Amino acid sequence: MPSAISRYIQSGDAMNLSETVKIVIVGHVDHGKSTLIGRLFYDTGSIPEVRIREIEETCARQGRPFELAYLMDALEEERDHNVTIDTCQTFFKTEKRPYVIIDAPGHVEFLKNMITGAASADAAILVLDGIEGVREQTRRHAYLLSLLGIRQVIVAVNKLDMAGYDRRIFQEAENAIRNFLNPLGVIPSEVIPISARDGENVADRLGKTPWYKGPTIIEALDTFSRIHEESRLPLRFPIQDVYKSEDKRIYVGRVETGSLRVDDSVVFTPSGRETRIKSIEVWGSPEQKTADTGECIGLTFTDEIFVERGEVMSHPESPPPSCHGLKASVFWLANHPFHRGKTYLLKLATAEVEATCVDIEERLDSSTLNVTERHADLLETTETGRVVFSLKNPIPADPYSENAPLGRFVIETADGFIGGGGIVREVTGEMGQATTRLIHLDRKITTEPDGNLVDLTREPSSLEFTVTPYFLDTLVAGNRILFKLRGPKQIEHVARLAYQHHLNFTFSREEDSIRLTLFRGEAERPVEKLEGLGL
Repeated sequence: MPSAISRYIQSGDAMNLSETVKIVIVGHVDHGKSTLIGRLFYDTGSIPEVRIREIEETCARQGRPFELAYLMDALEEERDHNVTIDTCQTFFKTEKRPYVIIDAPGHVEFLKNMITGAASADAAILVLDGIEGVREQTRRHAYLLSLLGIRQVIVAVNKLDMAGYDRRIFQEAENAIRNFLNPLGVIPSEVIPISARDGENVADRLGKTPWYKGPTIIEALDTFSRIHEESRLPLRFPIQDVYKSEDKRIYVGRVETGSLRVDDSVVFTPSGRETRIKSIEVWGSPEQKTADTGECIGLTFTDEIFVERGEVMSHPESPPPSCHGLKASVFWLANHPFHRGKTYLLKLATAEVEATCVDIEERLDSSTLNVTERHADLLETTETGRVVFSLKNPIPADPYSENAPLGRFVIETADGFIGGGGIVREVTGEMGQATTRLIHLDRKITTEPDGNLVDLTREPSSLEFTVTPYFLDTLVAGNRILFKLRGPKQIEHVARLAYQHHLNFTFSREEDSIRLTLFRGEAERPVEKLEGLGL
């Protein structure tokens, strides 16, 4: 049966598939995930009539009423057992763009499957029963979002129809889930009161929650961006090989993220060598001037440089960190344990390096995500852990949440087999400290039609600023500077900058970013006294 996405491609109504956003749905098995997914498909017209009739016939044969949850249950076995047992991917679309939605299993014994389903997601919806509140399985799934570095999260407080859409019940659930998520570093963009069964605040407002002024689920999803849209990320070109052709050296590889053009200034990590691109060469094709994400190309440079396989080329303003150590989430699959103190071969992009496990900070049972031991000696087969590696030589790497292609790796054992894989959570420097991107504000500031702008949406979360007289003089002259941020973790760094230099700032949230405007002098309006509150 054709999927929703194939139908609208064939009908000529297809959008640009490069805009597709991948969503993972997580939460307790009984909190209504499949019903919410069914409602999303049903309300967006993404389910064919023949599929709906098939489900109705199955429900009638089993003597049960039609339920939206069955729209996601593709297997007869799932319908017979009343449980979603596999990770399913299906498409739906809004007026803005298409989505692929990943229905991850909720039962503890199927949680390992969800790790695979969630790993490639751009965003997540965490479903919470407003009456039952935060349960153990909710905590495990939320921890998984943190483990995988998924930053774009909506919390859907479901089943409020069972509570008469009581605002106090919703507020208690919102407070509980925010208090749990904050220490994990998961900051939901929205917490939305819904009824997946009735459809309240999913695609439409039915008037059941007049006290709620925020977006629906669909509206909130449409504000998200493709985190893994590699073309929008900084340039990463791992050197795969070097060929000598006549009188030139051709450096070949794949553009993993970003784009490049002839005459671009570039730098190599970890060597630090700098040069300019002389030519872009593709076998059997005429010389081209630009190359984009996904292209396999050869490059020549204006200078005679010598770099080897494993180095990564980038633009000078946004290089990957040269890391001497990694803090990572490791998924171990070999039939023998992963040991603290043992040295393994770690392969990241085209780099290979000997990596010694110096600590297993947390050992987790991947079927439950319970922490079974801290500072453990080993990980058994199928276990997950937060691991600290010390590297024999520095390699270029990015945190997975910042740049996925340079944030994932595999681990090779002594017998030459792949024993496991992982994602980089933090990169550390020569002294073991976390690496921080240094931002030169006089180079970063640009003048736009609407004023001065510092765009940090392509920068990592950990930042330091170099302040120059030009930057301060711009503010002293009465100008304002807009800082466009990638996420909430950058707020602290900009706020500290304002505090250190006696600046004021205003805060706003836009669809795809956070904005702080810095200025000198008094704020435009004083804070008004709130009547009736004694403030």
